[in-house]
Amino acid sequence: MKRNLLILLASAGISVAGLTEASAQNENSTLSPDTLRGIALWGNKSHQNNQDSGSNKENETFLSGAEGINSKNLTLPAQENFPAGNRNPEEGTHAGGSPSANRGQDIPAAATGMEPGWNPGTPESGPQTPTTNASIPAQQASTKDESEVSYVPRVDGAVKAKLEVSLNDGEYRFNVRNTRFGVSGNVSRNMFYRIQVDFNNEGKLSILDSYAGYRTGGLDIRLGQQQYHFSTDLDRGPTASLFANRSFIAKYLTSYYGSELSGDKISHYVKTLGSRDLGIMGTYTFTKQVPLKLFLGLFNGSGINNPSWNNKINIIGRVEFGRAEGFRAAASYYNGSAPRHAFVVERDGVSSQEELNQKMNMVGAELHYVTGGFFIEGEYARRYLKTKVDNDDILNTTMTAALIHSYYRFEMPRRFVMSYIAPMVRWDLGNNMDYLNTANTVRETVDANRITVGINFGFGKKLVNSEIRLNYEKYFLKERPGDFSKNKLLQDKFTLEVVAAF
Repeated sequence: MKRNLLILLASAGISVAGLTEASAQNENSTLSPDTLRGIALWGNKSHQNNQDSGSNKENETFLSGAEGINSKNLTLPAQENFPAGNRNPEEGTHAGGSPSANRGQDIPAAATGMEPGWNPGTPESGPQTPTTNASIPAQQASTKDESEVSYVPRVDGAVKAKLEVSLNDGEYRFNVRNTRFGVSGNVSRNMFYRIQVDFNNEGKLSILDSYAGYRTGGLDIRLGQQQYHFSTDLDRGPTASLFANRSFIAKYLTSYYGSELSGDKISHYVKTLGSRDLGIMGTYTFTKQVPLKLFLGLFNGSGINNPSWNNKINIIGRVEFGRAEGFRAAASYYNGSAPRHAFVVERDGVSSQEELNQKMNMVGAELHYVTGGFFIEGEYARRYLKTKVDNDDILNTTMTAALIHSYYRFEMPRRFVMSYIAPMVRWDLGNNMDYLNTANTVRETVDANRITVGINFGFGKKLVNSEIRLNYEKYFLKERPGDFSKNKLLQDKFTLEVVAAF
């Protein structure tokens, strides 16, 4: 015991002598609190190990390390001399490093790359005792694993309000396009849910998403009302759309018009499949080394909020290859029927109303590229509508739509009122788009090209969430519809829009 005490006193004396000599070389240098704490921790660990083992090896290591210390450039001991849980990579405690702005904050294990169960500790509190799953009973470990899944619902929503001015006659209107509110979360480790409602979907309340899902590994299965993921731009809602008005693909690809008898007159009306349906969707995402994602879905084909009985089923298949950053390509195929509805069919000069299942096939392809603040994307889609009335050119139609859009995001200085400015441009076309003449309720088709130029002023770090937008739309029509002067749908416009999403 006396021998160990003498060795310890000798070690402390040599350490102090080394520090004194180093200080004499640079009288203006002082040891920082982090340096003193590191020396103390190292010495305490060395002394403790010496007591446990009865060996002088640790003391020899400590002495040799102390001899190389000077007050100007302190080299901390090797990482293995500290418990792994007490080193926080974000704190900059390596030699020559500087403490980060997060000093003193608790950082989750996942964020630091540490194994679950380690407490990173803080510089102020000193080292914390690590606790691993191996040191607690199996039942407690299971409880801990369950607690790693958050069951707190995540709330989201968006409001899109705008002022539109027709450049054809100067008329204007204020409009709230969307008022969405959603909630999602976990009910167990693998099961989750999603609910979303739009309180002002063109003046109507509409339930959008309502599904439950199960996820394990790369497999994700969802049952309920959801997007069927035929097209990226078709899926974009108010929190992802880059422009004030939707593209022709998003607006017209799944919309068409039917007719019915009202007394002795034919009345036309809008029918749409939309971007959502009731059904089951499964996706499988491969490993990071293979950036491939597969989609397969089975749906009613009746559109949202319409759980109709049917003897046919709609199938959607999609393949995505690539990552969000860089190039990504996708191809989609949809086969099934449009929502069942009535048609007025004329045979031998007699008009009659029949309830038909109209066959619907769609094919689509996409390619996009993202790097830094630059984004460009192109889409192509083709839709086939066909009924059992083979020679009816009105009911049997083929529509083609395409788009190319791009933006570049310019980051603003940190203390600037805006976070970024993003100029946008889009070209899209639609051939044989279904159009309802509002003057006489007669179905027509339209061929159009459009160029949209805009600039988005962002007030948050994330694109779209907090923006003021200015958009100018220029239409190029092959032939104007009969109600062009009254219906502002295809008129050149200027739009001021505000998007607030959370």
